[in-house]
Amino acid sequence: MLVHGSTITGHTDWSEIVPVLAKNRHVIIPDCRGHGRSTNPNLSYSFREHAADMSALIKTLGYEKAHVVGHSNGGNIVLVMLLEHPEVVASCVPQAANAYVSQDLIDKEPAIFDPDRVAREKPEWRDEMISLHSGTHGAEYWRTLLKITVDEIIAEPNYTPDDLARVSCPVLVIMGELDHVNAPAQHAQHIAKHIPSAELWIPAGIGHNVHIDLPGEWLEKV
Repeated sequence: MLVHGSTITGHTDWSEIVPVLAKNRHVIIPDCRGHGRSTNPNLSYSFREHAADMSALIKTLGYEKAHVVGHSNGGNIVLVMLLEHPEVVASCVPQAANAYVSQDLIDKEPAIFDPDRVAREKPEWRDEMISLHSGTHGAEYWRTLLKITVDEIIAEPNYTPDDLARVSCPVLVIMGELDHVNAPAQHAQHIAKHIPSAELWIPAGIGHNVHIDLPGEWLEKV
């Protein structure tokens, strides 16, 4: 199961990876609640809710467990699956994830996700969100999506080292050395340090999208 990052869809995030994985695996690339064609009846964005959705999907499709991989906010979602729904997780790869909310995220993320700033300075991001989500959610939903997403980013998750120490399944933690979101507070190192026997991969000179920038090496490591 490949879980996408914020404001995009499963296909948008994982299109280069899926064809290779799908040669000898069954690959599930859902759109998170409120993204793409997945509905969002409560207009909510919660890592715990997404994790519960993904865990329920695995069971509903008839599988006991899945190897779960998540990128960015998707990395947070699979980390929550690992802690809250361990019964469905065979192994976990959180990429560009954080186990707790560091002060730098609180300081910088609200401005990045401000809809007025996006419309003014990043119209291509706005247009992408409209293209991906408006068919199901309406033309102005992108503004709501930005707000509910950043509200969660600066509030959750909040796992302690003792929480992470409970993990018993195989974990590979990935973060680009130049990841502008997670590298400053060394979030990957923190997660790998406290999860027993976790592996850590920090490719040099790479930013937030390791699976896109280094797809061959990424596939080999995963």
